[in-house]
Amino acid sequence: MTRLQSAAASFLLAAALGVGGCAPKPPQVAAVAPADPRQQEIDDRKEHLLQQLATCESGSWGPQASPIYGGRGAYHGRFQFTPRTFITYTRKRDGTELTVKEAIDYAQTYDKAASLAWYMIYDLEEPWHWPLCSRKLGIPAQVRQIKQL
Repeated sequence: MTRLQSAAASFLLAAALGVGGCAPKPPQVAAVAPADPRQQEIDDRKEHLLQQLATCESGSWGPQASPIYGGRGAYHGRFQFTPRTFITYTRKRDGTELTVKEAIDYAQTYDKAASLAWYMIYDLEEPWHWPLCSRKLGIPAQVRQIKQL
């Protein structure tokens, strides 16, 4: 074996040992504690109430293929938010400053709009933003029942 071949063989052996020693360890999976059944029921009831509100306001709940407008374009999305309301309550919730276009886009996105409605109804206790549907669905009474759980 020549000196060059010997050096190359030594290098390859060292590299092979080095790579073998750096084999990734299998990922450790954290144990997930079972959800509190009581809290799960509360969250399910809250989500169901939001679905009822979206259905009352716009005829259905969940993501939609095309934008939803009401009040001659003044209201947007499943929860029929005005851009000003969406901007104001987003700022109040987490300090995020939205433009009117962003507010309209977010109001059309079911998950973002539902998250804001959740905040307004359950955290701030302000279901009056949806006067007709709040009265029709008895939202204040439903919120009181959920709080008693």
